Amino acid sequence: MKPRRRITHVSKPRRGFALLVVTVVVVLLTLAAASFMNSMVTEKQAAMMFGRDVEARMAAESAVEFAACQIALKATDKEVDLYHNPNTFYNHAMNESELPKGQIRFSIVVPNETGIAGSIPRSGLTSENARFNINRLMEFDQDTDETTDPYTAISFIPNMTEDITNAILDWIDSDETARVGGAESITYEARAVPYSSRNAPMESIDELLQIQGVTPALFYGEDANRNGTLDPNEDDGAESLPEDDADGELDLGFRDFLTVSSRERLTAVTGDTKGEKKININSGILANSVYDPVEEAFDADIAKFITAYRLTGNTKATSEEQGKLTIEQAEVAKLIQDAVTGESQQSVTRNGLDLTKLPEASFRSLYDLIDAEVEVESSTAALVSPFQSSDPARLMEQMLELEDKLTYLNDEFIDGRININMAPREVLLAMPSMTEAIADAIIDKRPKAMAGSVATTTPAGRNSAVWLLTEGVVDLPTLKRLGPWLTVGGDVYSFQALGYFDEDGPTTRIEAIIDATKSPPRIIFQRDLTMLGRGFEPSLLDGSIK
Repeated sequence: MKPRRRITHVSKPRRGFALLVVTVVVVLLTLAAASFMNSMVTEKQAAMMFGRDVEARMAAESAVEFAACQIALKATDKEVDLYHNPNTFYNHAMNESELPKGQIRFSIVVPNETGIAGSIPRSGLTSENARFNINRLMEFDQDTDETTDPYTAISFIPNMTEDITNAILDWIDSDETARVGGAESITYEARAVPYSSRNAPMESIDELLQIQGVTPALFYGEDANRNGTLDPNEDDGAESLPEDDADGELDLGFRDFLTVSSRERLTAVTGDTKGEKKININSGILANSVYDPVEEAFDADIAKFITAYRLTGNTKATSEEQGKLTIEQAEVAKLIQDAVTGESQQSVTRNGLDLTKLPEASFRSLYDLIDAEVEVESSTAALVSPFQSSDPARLMEQMLELEDKLTYLNDEFIDGRININMAPREVLLAMPSMTEAIADAIIDKRPKAMAGSVATTTPAGRNSAVWLLTEGVVDLPTLKRLGPWLTVGGDVYSFQALGYFDEDGPTTRIEAIIDATKSPPRIIFQRDLTMLGRGFEPSLLDGSIK
């Protein structure tokens, strides 16, 4: 038998397997590298976008500081235009770049006050005195003459109700007694997040949102992005936020008519006394503290007339028109008079006036001087005011000088007067003795702003509120009643600052308020509005429209 042959199987090499493995590894490494590169590109783009966002934000914040510098410059140069000045506030370049994507700019704007669709922003600042200072509402509640009640004063503010008015009064008064429809701390402390009524003047207009009855819809109105113009989503009913009435008009909120920041400094801005406190013609209990400083600032005749007015009052004024000393002031004046004159009853005289006599009158405004007559013991004829309405041009010049050097208050500042050159009709009507006819006449005197344009100037030659008289808008008795509320100025400014690129890139939008009642001007409020969107079409910011 033949022996069996053992067969041994020999494996052949697997040709190409190593190549496959290498290929797979290379592909995986390539994909990993590609993924890493894409990730790096994305990170680079994100870093670049973050950097551009920072640049836009720095540009907007620089714009706020730039506005403060311009306001400070205004204090030394009255020719500086803060109202509408495209050369200064519009499309201001932050750098020099050949590439539009690298060119960063800022603009300082005020949303057009007309609310007209297609209107363009004004390149400048607006005065907070164009709004009604809600803290002055208490004055109407404390008015002993009952000429105007608080609700009547602000009833023209859209959607304002008597209950909301009473709730506002409860918030700012000093007690815890709620008015009808109002609310005090007991109401607010029962809420999910409890808090107390302030019982003091408001420090921010945003406090209105804490007051019973004031909703965000009432506070902000239909202007969701706060650009002062009627955008499509603000005129489509309930289709998109905000909900609106789709009536083709932009309904503004309380924040557009009310403020707590309106204030003016009582220091001279021109002449040798620039920066010095104005002379208070109601100063002191006795008239001897008025004559000398007024004579130094003007002349002996004006000093004599103003002092004589304090002593005896205006003989042409009715009892309602005449400012009187309070009982407390009269009692203090008598004590000071006795101390000054002593037992000998020695008098102090100036220009024929006995300055140790008790004054009988006080000034409610500088307009009380116009066309007034005063009696003087040393003269058989009455003294006639050197400020006469029969010569309008001269009266305007005189009032500009008087308002720059004199005041009727002893305070460092004066709060809440209304800028009649800027305030909307609803705010004008909040003043006592203001009628709809007068408010309409004031509005008609202003430069008009139509769709696609902007009112580029404040009314020419109206640098004193006395223009209401010189241009026949009101008679003298009405001007004197309105006097404590009137101004054409204001030293607290608000605006929006935008930082952006010429091409692509983000936009930062900041809302700010600057207080210039002290030097240097202070930024007292700043809020980022970027989350509300750019707000203004690129064509309004890239230089194609001015």
